[in-house]
Amino acid sequence: MIQPRSLSFRLIAGAVLWIALALVVAGVLLIQIFEDHLREQFARRVEATLNQLAANLETTQDGALTLASPLSAPQFDTPYSGLYWQVEAPDGRVLMRSRSLWDRELDLPPDTLLDGDLHRHRLSGPDDAPVIAYERSVRLPGRDGRLRLAVAENAAVLQGAVTEFRSALIGSLAVLGLGLALAAALQVAGGLRPLWRMRQALGEVRAGRAHRLAGSYPAELAPLVHDLNTVLDQNEQVVARARTQAGNLAHSLKTPLAVLSNEATALEAEGHDELAGRITEQTRLMQRQVDYHLAHARAAASAGVPGIRTDAGAALERLARTMRKIYAARGIAVACDVGAAPDFAGERQDFDEMVGNLLDNACKWARSEVRVQAAADADGRLVIRIGDDGPGLPAGRRSQAFDRGRRLDESVTGSGLGLTVVAELADLYGGAARLDDSPLGGLRSILVLPATG
Repeated sequence: MIQPRSLSFRLIAGAVLWIALALVVAGVLLIQIFEDHLREQFARRVEATLNQLAANLETTQDGALTLASPLSAPQFDTPYSGLYWQVEAPDGRVLMRSRSLWDRELDLPPDTLLDGDLHRHRLSGPDDAPVIAYERSVRLPGRDGRLRLAVAENAAVLQGAVTEFRSALIGSLAVLGLGLALAAALQVAGGLRPLWRMRQALGEVRAGRAHRLAGSYPAELAPLVHDLNTVLDQNEQVVARARTQAGNLAHSLKTPLAVLSNEATALEAEGHDELAGRITEQTRLMQRQVDYHLAHARAAASAGVPGIRTDAGAALERLARTMRKIYAARGIAVACDVGAAPDFAGERQDFDEMVGNLLDNACKWARSEVRVQAAADADGRLVIRIGDDGPGLPAGRRSQAFDRGRRLDESVTGSGLGLTVVAELADLYGGAARLDDSPLGGLRSILVLPATG
């Protein structure tokens, strides 16, 4: 369906407007030309009839007028046929008239006619029907003064021809206009088809099914497609460099942290349990901080980049299996219902980081059961719900759970960064994370993330 503010609508509407305007102007001009031509032909026909009437008029020996031969048009002999002639004396008396006038006369207005002049009048004829009359004056041998000769025809004949022509012309122009509008629509559709193909190609890139705009495009669009592909390639290179740098940083820090961990183990073996414990705790905290900042940097580089997608259903199933193994000793049942969950529009490592933290937190506090659900909401976003049957968390403390360094229970070891990582990563991707009551009786985490089309 064409949208009112679309380029197609503007082009088609502009074409239809100009076509309608051109056809209206052409129709008015053609009707005017036809009317002028009809009047001209009518005037010529009447003038020929006047000449024939003047040529056939004769004066008898007693001074009366007579026609040497009848006029050629048979309508002059049919009463009220719509075609009439009349001859008047200089004093206005009607000397002769056609049989078609029957008992009526043409009421010609006062007029001064010179030799050769042809004047036109609009009169009321027999039965009060409007007629168009042409008149001229002639002199006959043997008679004094000019005779006034008039030929009239029913105006409805002329108007009927104009009306019939106008109706046929309007119908023809309407059909022509529809044809031209259809041709304009087809032309616009054909001309904009490369843009629609380009839009579909961009949709494929955005959905992660392609990395570049594929296909051939017209010369006008080829430079734009080339530039877009260049930008996509550059973005991919930037993301790749960010991943590489994050990986290099992780490897460069992993060795010193491993050394510290080994030193802590050695101290513990020598009986320095308190010092070893502090070193181990700080080492774990440093490792967690490194993981947090690496994830943050990776998400910042990947968020919004076209073509990145993660199979959310498969990733959730994999994480659920991992948690079942980790918490098998406690008998925690992890149910996973992913259904037709859409894919996540982001990196798999970030997805695992967010969902893994929430799932691990749920298993940690659950008594016996954790339930994972994933589906698309009304806006097409990916919504993941992870509920447990644990003790839950008071509503007043839920908003504080995502604060940096905040721990839900100080008696449990940890850095307090798990939920912070989830919230900040979700925010970088344009999503959100919140806590709610679980149908199982404990706490439920709700994670909203962008999904691919």
